[in-house]
Amino acid sequence: MREVDFRYLTSALESLNSSTDLVLVRRGVKATLSHQNSPYVSHRELRFELVPPPTGDDVLLVVNGRKVLVVGRTEDAVRKATETIGRDGRPFEGSHLGWDGPWADWVVEAVPGRMPRLKVLVQLAYDYGLVEDDWIGMPLLYAGWLVPVVMEWDELGRPVFSWPDPPSEPEEVEAEFEED
Repeated sequence: MREVDFRYLTSALESLNSSTDLVLVRRGVKATLSHQNSPYVSHRELRFELVPPPTGDDVLLVVNGRKVLVVGRTEDAVRKATETIGRDGRPFEGSHLGWDGPWADWVVEAVPGRMPRLKVLVQLAYDYGLVEDDWIGMPLLYAGWLVPVVMEWDELGRPVFSWPDPPSEPEEVEAEFEED
């Protein structure tokens, strides 16, 4: 694994672990954990929903408003899931959940199952019944995460990234907030 790939994996794991609002999905069951970092237990929420699976049955999808991570027991299952999600990193149509960075490519690698931040996410999924207990003790899990594509280098040696086009109709976004 390249060092840059490892740094983006670490960044994704840190973001997901410290996320106030986290979504875990497996086999069409979506667990949304809201206000998880609130010091008031009464403010924390957990909601389960049945959704059309955005990925295959053999993978765990972990997503927040900035990062997306796919974890599975086999490389093929994780690769298929990343292909299904696509380069934009948005697993749910019309949702703001997922990748918020520049154009990126998926990296799929075997990672230690005992990696502390990954272990916390898998344990959380186990606690809510999304994964079986054999996921907890696996020495290697396969993970898929996004790494930005460097388009070119500027005159100072800094990377230049390509960002997706902003939404074409800002009125729709404003109308969304007015309804709430």
